[in-house]
Amino acid sequence: MQFRWNHTQGAPDYDCETGFGFVTGAVYNADAALHIPETNSGFLPLWWYAGTPISDIRQSEYGLQATAAEALRIEDAADRRLPVWLRVQVPGEGVYRAEITVTGTDGGEVLVFTGRRRLAWRGVLPTGAQQIVTAYCDVFPIVPRGQADAVASDAVNIAVVGGALSAVALAEAPHTRRIWVCGDSTVTDQTGELPYAPGTSYAGWGQMLPAYLPEVCITNHAHSGLTTESFLSEGHWAIVKPRLRAGDVCLFQFGHNDQKLAYLQARGGYTDRLRTYIKETRTAGAVPVLITPLARNSWRDPTHYNDFLADFADAVLDLGKEEAVPVLDLHAYAMQPIRQEGLETAKRWFYPGDYTHTNDFGAYRMAGFVASALGKAVGLPVADSPAWTPAPPFAPLTPPKDCALPAPDTDPFANYDATRPQEVLTRAEALELAIKALKLFPINVYNDLYADIVGHETYAGTVQCAAQNDLIPAAWIADGRLYPQRTVTAADFLAVLMPGAAGRRPLAAPSPLPDSVPAYARFAAGQAVAEQLISADSLNDPITRSDAAALCRRLHI
Repeated sequence: MQFRWNHTQGAPDYDCETGFGFVTGAVYNADAALHIPETNSGFLPLWWYAGTPISDIRQSEYGLQATAAEALRIEDAADRRLPVWLRVQVPGEGVYRAEITVTGTDGGEVLVFTGRRRLAWRGVLPTGAQQIVTAYCDVFPIVPRGQADAVASDAVNIAVVGGALSAVALAEAPHTRRIWVCGDSTVTDQTGELPYAPGTSYAGWGQMLPAYLPEVCITNHAHSGLTTESFLSEGHWAIVKPRLRAGDVCLFQFGHNDQKLAYLQARGGYTDRLRTYIKETRTAGAVPVLITPLARNSWRDPTHYNDFLADFADAVLDLGKEEAVPVLDLHAYAMQPIRQEGLETAKRWFYPGDYTHTNDFGAYRMAGFVASALGKAVGLPVADSPAWTPAPPFAPLTPPKDCALPAPDTDPFANYDATRPQEVLTRAEALELAIKALKLFPINVYNDLYADIVGHETYAGTVQCAAQNDLIPAAWIADGRLYPQRTVTAADFLAVLMPGAAGRRPLAAPSPLPDSVPAYARFAAGQAVAEQLISADSLNDPITRSDAAALCRRLHI
């Protein structure tokens, strides 16, 4: 296959009959097949623009540039950009070499993405200056999130942000070395919301690797929610394994979701399954490489870091020694700047309000470490890509007040309003609700902490998570029992919630409270009053499920 296009040939709309063209907002809305994140450009319009085109393209002396459609709100476009998206159908699966010519239009930063929003190049281009970017694009089947069967990927997607797309040449490159990426949401090709800003886009480090490893093909089969088990059971390994060949590299990073399951613990099912992947990768003649799980921005309070994944990182390091497999210690690398910068400053590397998943800045930084360590481990040339300093905006956009479309069902507290809203909250429910509000990570492991809770209780994992995060007041468990069905007052609930909130953001100094508020809850309740989350005269009243949910919404973690 040989495909060539330059901007003097015009800007045809993408058409599945012709097999190539530009995907504008109107084209995207008209073709449902373009909406599958795993097979499109990885840029999706914000939900309140559903069905409304927000982007178009125009031709200039430099090439094709993105423009905002009339429907895009001015406030949504401020400090954010839109991509030019070219889609080219190819004759079959495999690796394709793209030569992409981009031109600077305003002297600013230009980003070149291929596939599902994989960064191939970034840099500053003076107006009129050109850059030829070489990128190897993977076209292989993939199992979309939430689906049981693989779908064919039959096109190469190219997206340019911040400059003009001037020319593209595309050809088959079957002998290119391939790096297969296996992992979870911290690794996967995350979608970016349109209009785009890197600080408010989820990103996995796997999708940033091409910027550092331009001479190989990255093919990323990581997905959100995967464990070492579900990567196999959901069919992802069935795509990767038969396609491995001599010289390929296969990266494995799991752990964030394995730790939630009792049978996938660090020194048990987790390493057992990784050992199997190592064996099968080697049998295919490929090179297995283990990566310790990305560290979270998790703190007990602003001065005490809380490392939930140490056991999994240590287990991977030990497994690498046992099996003589290279291990890239991403866990230690990521933890170092997080601990040095502290909770608040480190947030700039993560999606706003998220403490596990990086934004584009964070993913790019983590990919730089992975690429450098991988290059040393298996002999790959690594490009000297410039640092990407986080810059605003860091606040996600919000829908217009007059939006008629229903918002996605993402309220974690909705069940507390819908189910028994006026019943008084119990201790077990208080722990569950606090974990949701604090965006912690409930696990399905219980270590027999309290005499009145056994492992088969539905809330046992919640109790374990709360204990690991020091959310359970000592006064509740003085006799070794939790009394999970005992109802709580507002002050009781705040004694659970506010200590965890201190590990998410700075809190106000506590307001003085009367001695009628229990001593163990006085500091936390005083912080809540100072934060204007609740009035002091209601602290000793029982708190209902609905009122507790409303309080969590006001907390704004």
